[in-house]
Amino acid sequence: MAVEVWLLTGWRGVGKTTFCQHLVDRASERAWQVSGLLSPAEFSGQIKQNIWAVDLRGGEKCLLASAARQTPQDYQFVDWYFNRQAFSWGNQVLRESLPTRLLIIDELGPLEFNFSQGWTAAFDVLRQPAFSVALVVVRPELIESASALWNPSRIIELKNRADSPGQLRAAVQSLEDLLGQ
Repeated sequence: MAVEVWLLTGWRGVGKTTFCQHLVDRASERAWQVSGLLSPAEFSGQIKQNIWAVDLRGGEKCLLASAARQTPQDYQFVDWYFNRQAFSWGNQVLRESLPTRLLIIDELGPLEFNFSQGWTAAFDVLRQPAFSVALVVVRPELIESASALWNPSRIIELKNRADSPGQLRAAVQSLEDLLGQ
């Protein structure tokens, strides 16, 4: 199976997860096999309270991080308390996500790149030629490190939400070219 790694990047709040969800929706409409992890946020008003992890193949979800400590075992990183069980669960989801046509990993950040925490299984999964396209969400400050690891065939940079629909259409068209209608 031919493999391509695409990186999706942009600053906080620009719509990276929303972009991924729309891509999942389009892929599902075309009956492409999609797997991996999506990390939608839960808000209370304008304040992000929780981050969930969703298994794109099975639909199961798990609380990944919260603004408030949930258990004594939570891993604190900056303003978030990460659920260590969600790390284990997400790594298992990633290991079981192959083979697939479209692999989405939302997101790999400082925990994975700098501290060997979080979804570290993603690094092994992305070395396996068992997907057609992998879309990996990476923050701008980590794009150089990610590019060195995976030599991406495409980097999609979201600068603002207004640009997202056009970039999504272009990404879907590229996927159609690669994966077929």
